[in-house]
Amino acid sequence: MLRYLEISVYIEQFEVDEELFENALKKFLILPPIFLTDLQTLIVVLKLLHFALTKRVLINKLNWVAEILTKSESMHHNLADDFKKDEKSKQLCNQFCIELYEVYWLCIKNYSHFSTLNLTKLLFDRLASTKKEIVLLQINMKCLTLLTENPKNIDKDFVKIYLSQFISLKTILMNNLNEKSLQRSYLIVLNHILHHTILVPNISEVWCMYDWETWTWSMIHSTDVLVRALVFQFSAGLAVIDIPVSHNLIHLALNYFCESSCLENCVVAEQAALFCSNLFCFPKFKSLCHQCIIKLDFDAFVQIINLCSYYDYTKPEKKHFMTSPKLVSNICCMFFNMFTLTEVNLYELDQHSQFVQALFMCLKKYSTPMSIENPNIMEMCGRICSILTLFIPVSNYNFENLLNSLNVIYERININLDYCTTMVWRSLFRLTTIVIQYTNYKTFVITNNLITALITSVTSKNKDLCIEALNVVSLVCPQLSKKFAHRVCNILIHTLLLEWHHKLKRKMLLIALSNIFIEHPITYETAKHDNDILHFIISKLKIMQLQVTKQSNQKSKILQSEYLEIVKFCCNLFHGCNDAREDASAELPDLVHKLWPIVVANPKSDILMCTLQMLVSLTSACPSACSAMTMTSSTLGMEPKTKCTSFSLFHEVITLSTNFHLNEDILNITLLLVLNCCQAQECRVTITKSKLLSIIVLALNLKDKKCPIKIEQQYLKFLLVFTSYNEGQIHLLKVENVLDTLVDLLKSNYVNDSLAILRNLCFNGQNRAVILSSDVFLDGIKTLLETGNPTNQSYKDISLAIWSIACNNQKARLQLCHWGIDRYFEKSSDLVICSDETKSIMNCTYKVLKS
Repeated sequence: MLRYLEISVYIEQFEVDEELFENALKKFLILPPIFLTDLQTLIVVLKLLHFALTKRVLINKLNWVAEILTKSESMHHNLADDFKKDEKSKQLCNQFCIELYEVYWLCIKNYSHFSTLNLTKLLFDRLASTKKEIVLLQINMKCLTLLTENPKNIDKDFVKIYLSQFISLKTILMNNLNEKSLQRSYLIVLNHILHHTILVPNISEVWCMYDWETWTWSMIHSTDVLVRALVFQFSAGLAVIDIPVSHNLIHLALNYFCESSCLENCVVAEQAALFCSNLFCFPKFKSLCHQCIIKLDFDAFVQIINLCSYYDYTKPEKKHFMTSPKLVSNICCMFFNMFTLTEVNLYELDQHSQFVQALFMCLKKYSTPMSIENPNIMEMCGRICSILTLFIPVSNYNFENLLNSLNVIYERININLDYCTTMVWRSLFRLTTIVIQYTNYKTFVITNNLITALITSVTSKNKDLCIEALNVVSLVCPQLSKKFAHRVCNILIHTLLLEWHHKLKRKMLLIALSNIFIEHPITYETAKHDNDILHFIISKLKIMQLQVTKQSNQKSKILQSEYLEIVKFCCNLFHGCNDAREDASAELPDLVHKLWPIVVANPKSDILMCTLQMLVSLTSACPSACSAMTMTSSTLGMEPKTKCTSFSLFHEVITLSTNFHLNEDILNITLLLVLNCCQAQECRVTITKSKLLSIIVLALNLKDKKCPIKIEQQYLKFLLVFTSYNEGQIHLLKVENVLDTLVDLLKSNYVNDSLAILRNLCFNGQNRAVILSSDVFLDGIKTLLETGNPTNQSYKDISLAIWSIACNNQKARLQLCHWGIDRYFEKSSDLVICSDETKSIMNCTYKVLKS
């Protein structure tokens, strides 16, 4: 049969009766051997199967082997109890177990269903009985290396038992230092167990039960390169779960990089760098890290990186180099952690080293579609991007076109976002963010692949990747085309609706959306049609107003944080979108009024300032929003009104604007809001019924100066706008001492503002009698014309004011001429300071006075 199988390897069409072949061999695996001859026959059958599986002969016809061996596990492992009575029996039993495990190993490789958790437990349990049989121990360990590659074959609850069975072999391992394959298998299995259980809560309590410090230090002196590499890899895993490691091992790992002539074998150096990288994530190693950075030979690292750039790792042929993309990756990771931990002066390092330039050149070399197909190169690009983010703020290197050349990385779109792709995209997103922020990079090319990568990342379950992608979206909004802007906007809104409960994601999504709407207001219409974002936001405020009244102080603070995010978003949305203002007018002012007690509870908090900023944006060039400010109710459950209420949100704002104890910035923006609301007649009427005008006039009194300059300026700006309307012109003049105050201001730095307000008052015919009867006004104008060195604008405003008073009123003309006002307009053509327009207005005024 064996000869027949040997020949069959060379025959293309190898026919066999599958059922006959299976029936001929299956019974030997199912039925327990009774005599030694039966055991010998079973050994021959296993050898035959071993040969067939090794040569991959009839591989598809032998599925039944794995199934039968799985069912016969218990029987085969109990044979020793029946046969180990004399030396020959023991030898046959050992030979049987060796052949059985060899077949196990081949089945694990060829049939995925053969790898099970039960088989893993079984082989761990058999370790103790194989201690004295090195060959059997080796093949058992060989099977375990394959089994433990798959995390499904490791029961996390049994890790403690696995380790106790495994640790008992350490002595044998030390006594057989020449057994390199056994040492490798042992370390590989240890690494697999550690890797697959590293995130299990409190797993460090299990691993710290053993003295790894002494053992790893003894194993690191192995003459086998792979064993040394595996020791560092294992120690790197121990470092992650904060298990004490040998300080001698740390120094040894770092010494590999202290002199370029002492560079260790590449495989060992890869793991040594990883080990150091994991160590320097912990603050307790900060002092050691400081000591080590001083000793490190950066020329050695430059050499490693340059060699990696020199060799072509994309070609299939295997060569042994003193460097590799994996080594460069781990070095970058190690330095990133070291620089972050010690806050080293990167500016100095950049000035005296070619390190950054080497990284830069290496990154550019491998930024090709062919290169990034290699996972190790892809990972290396990601790690280089990470460390460059630290150097960009301090480096003199020109990063122009770097981002555009790295866009090729996004061509490798992995929808499943494996670990490597996720890490690389995160690093590249972060690099993009830093480059744009620090270099004001304007020529960054937005490709379709980049947009796809950003969208894939935003909608992924990886929170960190999502945040980095949103940072990029926020920064590149000005460069987005109309098509890309609509595409990104829809995805952001869709994600926001689904992920609202994730605080950080929500915050970043709102910021990104804000930037989209500011840069591309046209996207609002599409967003409104497909996903009514404003309706969704307002619905959240409605829920919030009910929750705030019922929640504890701590919960209330959380809600206030959410409220702030909404308000900031709305502020940006209204800034660019006129339609959004109109859409929000119906409900938003009423909702704010119901939340007002919380808004004004702490005037020093951001809530009040941000709310006022949002209302300023809402009411900017939007009369309907201004009107809605007067039709609100503070009573929960009440809908917005259709007519003015006796105490609306606008009343609250007016009250706030008269509070001089408020922070100057808050008072200033409150007055800006009042100014905006002057667009609506309802607001103007409300102002005339309040004490606001009296308070403003009193505050502008130069004899009792208590008002900050910024607020005085805002008051005057408000009065100027308010007196542009009929209500303002009539009611301001009714305020006590208003003319005295305004005329006094003609002698101050506010002469232009005051004169413009007086001009507006003169425009209204109802004010003529009061103004003409005011000696203060007439004397003030005359004095300004005589001694005030009036400007072109002053002459223009005075002319318009006098013209308005005198036009079609003989009594007014006589009185003005009696004061001698006319003579200042007699020779207007001689005034060099005046423009042609102003001279024309002055000439018209003179004609009216003399008519």
